[in-house]
Parts: sequence; structure tokens; C-alpha cells
Amino acid sequence: MNRTIGVVIVLLVILGLAIYINAQRKDETSTAWQDGTYFGRSEPDQRGWFGEIEVTIKDGKITEASYEEMNAEGDIKDADYPYPAGPESHDDYEKALVETQDPNQVEAISGATQTRDRFVEAAEAALMRAERGDQSRPEPIVPPMGAQSPSDLRGNVDWEDGTYSARTEPDDHGYYGEIEIVIEDGRITEVTYDEKDQAGNPKGEDYPYPLGPESEDKFEEQLLETQDPDQVEMISGATQTWERFKATAKEALEKATQNQGDERGNLEQQAQ
Repeated sequence: MNRTIGVVIVLLVILGLAIYINAQRKDETSTAWQDGTYFGRSEPDQRGWFGEIEVTIKDGKITEASYEEMNAEGDIKDADYPYPAGPESHDDYEKALVETQDPNQVEAISGATQTRDRFVEAAEAALMRAERGDQSRPEPIVPPMGAQSPSDLRGNVDWEDGTYSARTEPDDHGYYGEIEIVIEDGRITEVTYDEKDQAGNPKGEDYPYPLGPESEDKFEEQLLETQDPDQVEMISGATQTWERFKATAKEALEKATQNQGDERGNLEQQAQ
């Protein structure tokens, strides 16, 4: 009888230790977000745009997220922004954060990968504040010199509406860059860029240096936003892709300019 009681006590002790150890492990791996509303912001890009998020924590979980992109002048990216794919992605990124509870699990939306990067940076900053219980707002950002506003992104009156393409010469491995740009109302509205092999197959996930193909969408987005190949920022690890992208973009836009010149020349001849 006494032996049975002893065995039961030992089993209870072992069970208690197991529960305690499991609880300790759970505490170590869980994120201690304090309930409240927290704010986070990404760093401004070269054009002065940054993302800002407001995250609500309840019972230790993210229950709401509100995100927008703006600049220090107070301009907000909305439906009137020259490149609407970015603002249109905000709702989806907010929902994904609430569902996953992890900014790094928010998947990029095609055509809005840079917006996703800013979203993740802002969300991580907000959640770091949630760990400290810091519900203060970030300090205001001073407008950088030369920052662009939406009024600077109206396009080029010298571009004739149409679709224009260009490609680079093949490199030593037979790869070349090819771009197609759509101009509407004197503004770049679509950009498609790929780097291909001699057979015309685009570099894909199996390419040995994936940073090149991965950067293509981001370069396309930047050109749509800035309307200027020289304003497309280099991405570390994709320098050659960046150089080829800029070269093809400039060549295609030069064709759009020449086309406008040809059109003007025809009108002048008709007037005579």
C-alpha cells in the first residue's frame, strides 16, 4: 500500500515538473506584447516617402492594424497617387498581419513588394514598442532636401502615348535585359522587365544568383513611382540587373520622345 502511494507521488512529481518545464519553454518562446495601441514607422526612402502603422494589441495578440504611406509634407499615397498598386495593397497587408501575428510572415503582393518591405519595417518597430509598453508616437520627420511630392510625378510631356521596348546586348553568358514600357497621358503606367537567356527564357527561381530576378519587380515599381530611370535606386546584390534595367528604360523612353518629335514634325508639315 505504502509502495503504491510512493509510486503515485513520484508520478505526480514528474508530471508537475513536465508541466512546469513546458510552461517555461512557452514563456521563453512567446512574445510579451503588452495590451495597447502602438505606432511604428519605416525609414524615409530617397524620395522622402515612409510607411507608418498603428497596431492594436489585446490579450497579447494583434487585433487591428492600420497602415499608410506618406511624406514629411503630409502628402499621403492614396487613389490619386500616380502608382496606385502600392496604396491598394495596404488593406491586404493589414489583414495578413492580424492573421499571421508576424510581420515576416506577411507575403509580398506582386507589384507592391517595396510597400511590403516598408510595411514590415514599420510593423516590427511598432511591435518592439509593444514589448516595452511604449504607446508614444515617433518624432516628426523633417522633410529631406529634394524630396518629391505627387505633383513632381506627372510624367513627361515629351513622351508620346504608346508601348515602347528595348533590350541590352547579350552578356558573356548570353543573358540580356528586355523592357516594355506603356505611356498613357504622357506618363509611365506599366513596366515589364525581364532578363532572358539566348532561348528567350527569363531568369527564374532556379537561377544561381536569385537576387537579380528578385529585384526586377522592385525596379519596375520604382520606375512607376518616380517616372525617371535615374531615380531608380540600386539594390545591394543586384547591381548589374539595376544597370541593365536603367539602360533599357532610358532607351525605351528615348523612343517615346523621338516618337513625339516625329508626331510634331508631321503636324508641322501638314500645317504648311
